[in-house]
Amino acid sequence: MKSIKLMILGISFMILGGILVVDTATNIGGIEYIIVLSGLVVAVVGFLKEETGS
Repeated sequence: MKSIKLMILGISFMILGGILVVDTATNIGGIEYIIVLSGLVVAVVGFLKEETGS
């Protein structure tokens, strides 16, 4: 269950970053792309995380 929560957190970061990239009124100097990249990393970690226990 923990890996699914990590994947959902990563996906939400990617969606947030995507909204910030598309929004023309927001200009925070390229940090939007770092948010998207960090969301991708979190989602991949959640995907690769092994579930221990039953």
